[in-house]
Amino acid sequence: MQDNTESHNLIRDNHPIENIVALLGSLPTRWGRMTPLSRLLIIETARVLQKRNILTPGQRLSDQNKNVGMIGGTRRGSLHTDQAFVETMKEGPGLASPALFGYTLANIPLAEAAVAHGLTGPVYAIFDTRTPLESAEKEAQRLLDLQNNLDLMLACEFDHYEQDGRHELSVILTVIEH
Repeated sequence: MQDNTESHNLIRDNHPIENIVALLGSLPTRWGRMTPLSRLLIIETARVLQKRNILTPGQRLSDQNKNVGMIGGTRRGSLHTDQAFVETMKEGPGLASPALFGYTLANIPLAEAAVAHGLTGPVYAIFDTRTPLESAEKEAQRLLDLQNNLDLMLACEFDHYEQDGRHELSVILTVIEH
């Protein structure tokens, strides 16, 4: 398992945005509307790809003509965002948050990371309540074996949940190569 403490600390409200911009090159246009999980996934993807010397800040894989996809394994999917969206409806359906609605699908954080980093291969979420990272890695390897046009795949485990009244964000990302 990889330590994503550094990435998690970057998304805290009191952390200078300059550190995030230094890692990403620039903020994605939708950054202000994104859920914390989407932001963390974008940051962790950048950190891992840069650590492996696959990308530099501001680069996109599609600009390098690399076909890369991402499979995300999750225990809870978008449940946290779904519940937050439902909370916005308590005063009436007309008051439901359109910003949250766009994140009520489990694959949306993966899609945000794909756009930010120029992933053009398969990108989707799978559910596994016991070993989500292992399932994502197996699916990513299966896709690499089936699709010769893929340069590499990213596999991750990602979740956002509340525990003891605290929000817990988790992203663990690995690179799967031929």
